[in-house]
Amino acid sequence: MKGLPKAKFTDEFPNLPQGLCKNLTLAADQAAVKRIAIVGGFVRDELSHLIHNESKHNFRDIDLVIEGSVKDFAMQLQKNLGKSNVIINRLNPSYLTIELKINDVAIDVARARIERYENLAENPKIAPSEINKDLFRRDFTINSIAFDLKSKELIDPYEGINSISEKKIEFIHDKSVSEDPTRVFRASRYSARLGFNLTPLAIKQIRSTIKTWPWHWTTQMPPENAPAALATRLRMELELLFDGTEQWRGALQQLQELGALILLDQELQNNKHWEQRISWAFKLGVSPLTAFIAGSSNPYCLGMRLQIPKKEQQLLIESKEIMDHFCSISLSENIEVWDPSRWCEEIESTNWKPESIAITICLMPSFWSFLLRWWEKWRLVKSKITAKDLLQTGWKSGPELGLELKRLRYIELKKK
Repeated sequence: MKGLPKAKFTDEFPNLPQGLCKNLTLAADQAAVKRIAIVGGFVRDELSHLIHNESKHNFRDIDLVIEGSVKDFAMQLQKNLGKSNVIINRLNPSYLTIELKINDVAIDVARARIERYENLAENPKIAPSEINKDLFRRDFTINSIAFDLKSKELIDPYEGINSISEKKIEFIHDKSVSEDPTRVFRASRYSARLGFNLTPLAIKQIRSTIKTWPWHWTTQMPPENAPAALATRLRMELELLFDGTEQWRGALQQLQELGALILLDQELQNNKHWEQRISWAFKLGVSPLTAFIAGSSNPYCLGMRLQIPKKEQQLLIESKEIMDHFCSISLSENIEVWDPSRWCEEIESTNWKPESIAITICLMPSFWSFLLRWWEKWRLVKSKITAKDLLQTGWKSGPELGLELKRLRYIELKKK
């Protein structure tokens, strides 16, 4: 194997709890699991560390692939280690997977399988198989390497070690992108994070596949009918990109250069201001994904397609209302001369959520600086005289008391 480090690759991983691999292997033997292997990102990063002597990336979880029942394997682990130490978070019988947590280590276990895509970008049909054939369904050669915990041998049918050695990202087969378009976004995410380059063949496959877009579903069709790889799975990939640990700038720049953002929206592909929107979202503490979507031609429709949380969809609706509201007023008067009390009156009388104002700030309209002042200062201003003070002077509870407090607050705002 070209590029294989001289240092032996063993199951003694320093960053894993001592004895974890032995416990996994023992449970596999007891549960009649023929073969068990670690696969994917953990193996890739361990090899990259050995080959390039680079610092290791913090792993989110460990992916296991087994030839046997995932449920029986999980139950055996619980029997051996105790239910309090082995937590079963989720069992997915449709895809023969189970999510575990063993002493705070997240482990995703999958039954070795083959996949068949009847429709492009839809979820595949699956069938149980063996580990060597399972590796064909993986996204990139660098992620198609498995480490057999029983034989202590690396399984590398697609020369993933060579790809790691040469720091390149290559798809395993020529239908990778058309079967699952999220792989384009993942490729750019890995490229930016790992410092690996997409090969000319990978770039050619991405661009040639995008040229055939749209497929059997288009953005003019109902968003709820979008295939999974252009909906929920794409959202999950974007959430990983914006989770605060990834190099999202480099990834999005590459996606735009590849023309891949059209898989989301034509306006996002054409727009060059996504960096400022996302940067402001991080500063203001709102969802960077929502801020990114807000720059599309139809943010609410795209939010529905990606199935972002309903709360975030509502923010997109309100952000459009805010834009329309102030753009409409600015046609007849100069809103830039308003004092803080007028801005507060216009914003607060509509019951827009503060986060909706923040999303609008991210869009950088001509009046964004006034919204920012409201967000950072004006909305926090209160009257120095409280309701309790007024009640003690003879005021009675009711609407008039509320109006008086508002008047006193506006006096304070005029001082700003």
